[in-house]
Amino acid sequence: MAREQDRRSILRGMKGAMRLLQDLGYDQGEKRKQRVDVFDSIDRAGAALMFQPLEKLLGAFMSQDGTAGIILNTERPLGMQRFTAAHELGHLTLGHDPHADDEGILRRGPIADGRAFAKIPPEEREADAFASYFLLPSHLITAQMEIQGWGVHHFSSPEIVYQASLRFGTSYSGAVFGLERENVIGSGLRRELLKAKPKDLKLGLLDDQALPNPRRSDVWMLTEKDEGAVIEAGRDDLFLLRLNEATGAGYIWTFDQLREAGFVILKDGREPVPEGQIGSPSVRRVLAQAGRPTANTLQLKECRPWDPEDDPQTLTLHYRTATSDEAGLFERQRLERLAVQ
Repeated sequence: MAREQDRRSILRGMKGAMRLLQDLGYDQGEKRKQRVDVFDSIDRAGAALMFQPLEKLLGAFMSQDGTAGIILNTERPLGMQRFTAAHELGHLTLGHDPHADDEGILRRGPIADGRAFAKIPPEEREADAFASYFLLPSHLITAQMEIQGWGVHHFSSPEIVYQASLRFGTSYSGAVFGLERENVIGSGLRRELLKAKPKDLKLGLLDDQALPNPRRSDVWMLTEKDEGAVIEAGRDDLFLLRLNEATGAGYIWTFDQLREAGFVILKDGREPVPEGQIGSPSVRRVLAQAGRPTANTLQLKECRPWDPEDDPQTLTLHYRTATSDEAGLFERQRLERLAVQ
């Protein structure tokens, strides 16, 4: 009986997530390749969204007199905030009573960890399943695997799973559970991957560079495969651009537009050319950080300095800083209210 109830809870949460994704158009066109904008989704669902420092809670769903609201803790990493937001949106979408949620929602895998899942109330099970499917639908996993050239075997690497989590818009553990849910990995590999610590994965990309904010900072490794990517990043995130450069033919990557958009170049160098491969493209390795919150379309060029318009290679990135560490209303809702006054 309990297993049947679990199955019904998972199916109800999953179907609610799939319906909302369809209603918001996330299953169509270019949006299939992009992480789901859960904060925008809450706004479009008609709920007020507030960010506030909370001592023990990750977030809460509130409803009174037909008015719904969701509150999120400003003092948590973006991936954690996004999962909490999706969980609270699940309560709203599925017609649940008001809920307040602590970090317990992060310690259970709604699909993978059956024993822990069976101990929680049905409405929480439904909201967990909703969040899992809404943030990480199967088409997003498939699309990113195609874009990045990831095969099933690549996900035995915690480093690749971490980079996948940034593109999925989930926490590291959320990406692991989502990959198992879609049978990309098995339960044994899931257990091994969960032993990795995201902080160690971040530091492994930085050599001796410190993380600006160990709790909130992420480190994105961007390559030519990220052409056209939509990047929603925390204000303390770092970006390691690892780009092939045809220096033998006189081509170099230029980063003027990056600086003009308010980014600071922390390191700039090239990886050593492997022995016996003289004349092959070198790899430019640049570490950058946004010096201020910004929203910009960035176009980087690899060109000859003396003829910059001669067949340049370009990398276009659509960048936006998430400001979810600031207390107050969701920015769009705040601006709309200010416009009415």
